[in-house]
Amino acid sequence: MRGFEYIYDKLLLGVGVGLLVLLWVQFPAIPEMDVQDHIRYTSEESEVVLSSKARFMKPSKALSPRDVIKIQLYALQRNDVSDSGIITVFNFSSPTSRGSLGPLNHFRMLVRDPAYSPMLNFVSYKAGQVVVTDDTAYQLVVIRGVDGVAAAYLFILAKQRKGIYKGCWMTVGVARQDSDRETSLL
Repeated sequence: MRGFEYIYDKLLLGVGVGLLVLLWVQFPAIPEMDVQDHIRYTSEESEVVLSSKARFMKPSKALSPRDVIKIQLYALQRNDVSDSGIITVFNFSSPTSRGSLGPLNHFRMLVRDPAYSPMLNFVSYKAGQVVVTDDTAYQLVVIRGVDGVAAAYLFILAKQRKGIYKGCWMTVGVARQDSDRETSLL
């Protein structure tokens, strides 16, 4: 009977490893880089020029709230099958937000919710003024989706006070601003 348990344990381990490999292939941790994704960001406040792959950008003290929102919009507009745009947005989510949103795969599902799906691969956007009060920043952005319908979103950012992101602007929420739709923070 002991030999049967050993074989059964090995079989379960093999199935588990197979499922992990399948999940890893389906959702790679680091998306592939394309030449057209190379962009430059100039921060008006600090006169720092950042040149990087948008999909690999992470929070930096050199980025202003406007820069952070631009990076996220650029990434969402160019989201691909490996969800590189969603990964970038997740990278700029504050540690507190990540705690309430859950892991990356859960965040991927949240972004595909009907309230937020217009943000994926949208056609164009118009951004309002960035309003900064102390360590919080707000910006209203109107996105024209692939279906031609406009949707407004309020980006809410906070300057982090501690941890590895101390001094960085990170997103604490994005709220859909439709008068006829219930909204929640993403």
